[in-house]
Amino acid sequence: MDLGATTYDDRDIAGQGWFVRSYERLGLAFDRLLLWEAKPLDPAKVYSKVPPELLHKYQYFNIPAHTDLSSPSHPVRILKQIAQPGDFVVFKLDIDHAESETAILQALLDDPQASALVDEFFFEYHVTFGEMLRYWKSQADPAKSLADAFALFYELRQRGWRAHSWV
Repeated sequence: MDLGATTYDDRDIAGQGWFVRSYERLGLAFDRLLLWEAKPLDPAKVYSKVPPELLHKYQYFNIPAHTDLSSPSHPVRILKQIAQPGDFVVFKLDIDHAESETAILQALLDDPQASALVDEFFFEYHVTFGEMLRYWKSQADPAKSLADAFALFYELRQRGWRAHSWV
């Protein structure tokens, strides 16, 4: 699952192409790619970049990732409807909206069934960290520090997730 997906690019050093290549190097091929992107994009442009061998695995939601759990398109609801115990689930959360990211992460953490489905988690946690402020600008949460990020990733790893900071 990729929340904040933009478009596929084989040259990506941090995106869909990177995920596909990185996991293939480990001998893991995705059987499904669920992607959310809030920025309106031309569907022809989105799908023209997807390699033909991935097209049948590609589900692109060109809508904001909903934070209301009653919404049928809430990513955590869809995760629970599709994934099965034993599936290898990678979840990337980088929609550049701190409140929404926090709400989606909290929905995952509050739901033991959903939380148990996640194996690997990538998260761009917009904390107040000097080196990143020029990129994050107003997205950084002034109440959160780098220490808070370390504490969060420690908690996620204690849950059994391979949790990584994403930039």
